[in-house]
Amino acid sequence: GDGSAEPGEPGEARIRGPLPSGKAHPTVLLDDGDAVGSLQVVASPGHSPGHVAFLDPRDGTLFAGDAFATLGGITTAAKPAWPFPLMALLAWHRPTALTSAHRLRALDPERLAVGHGRTVDQPAAALDRAIAKAASRTG
Repeated sequence: GDGSAEPGEPGEARIRGPLPSGKAHPTVLLDDGDAVGSLQVVASPGHSPGHVAFLDPRDGTLFAGDAFATLGGITTAAKPAWPFPLMALLAWHRPTALTSAHRLRALDPERLAVGHGRTVDQPAAALDRAIAKAASRTG
């Protein structure tokens, strides 16, 4: 229920949206570079502090969660965009989201699967456009 910044997080960052308290306790913590089966864990904070993506190195699929959306075209969590601004409006820290977008793009995925929208094959050019658009708006 507490949305304040943790040690090491940007001081101005806060979690947006409802923060229900819960009593869940993780049994496993994932770190950047860990493997979950055949998937590689890729830290991608920004939409939320502990956001991660998963890369399947077997076929190049990037499961990006809410780092990107594909509703109406590829967008990042770094800046609200039509027709799905909610993902970025509720983002924890947009500059960090942009950094994560760059990092995920550097993986050069063959396929992009996201939390909101369809899966996109060969997303490189669209990712570049989305990142450039977000960078021009946040810079």
